[in-house]
Amino acid sequence: MPDINIIREHFPNNIIEAGKLDASFNIIEVLSFLKNCPELSFDMLLSIIAIDYIHYNELIYCLLSTHLNESIKVSVKMKNEAKSVTAIYKSAYFDECEIYDLFGIKFTGNPNLKRLLLPQSWAGHPLKKDYILNDERLKWNE
Repeated sequence: MPDINIIREHFPNNIIEAGKLDASFNIIEVLSFLKNCPELSFDMLLSIIAIDYIHYNELIYCLLSTHLNESIKVSVKMKNEAKSVTAIYKSAYFDECEIYDLFGIKFTGNPNLKRLLLPQSWAGHPLKKDYILNDERLKWNE
């Protein structure tokens, strides 16, 4: 577990529990600090996980410090738009495009946000809970 006290000193209003940090209002600031702080050095973004809770979405950024061999999760709750973190972690580009494609979450600041897995003509975002499953395009599956 990383040194939580260093994080709490800089972000006293963010909730930290069981290796998870809530950064819903300042994700860019939190991720920049976690990456650039010499005592922590979370230099690798492993993945971004998206969860649809119908009324809001949650993004979980899974970070790794290769120097300390420690990991942490940073959580963000939002509606349908989030700030892109590609300026901090270049590897976020493909995760953000995949989440946009499947969940419809737009990442402001992403250099080229586009669909990755589905054709451009695809209507909707299939991993949203309100997605209609009896769509004609899914009939091949029967």
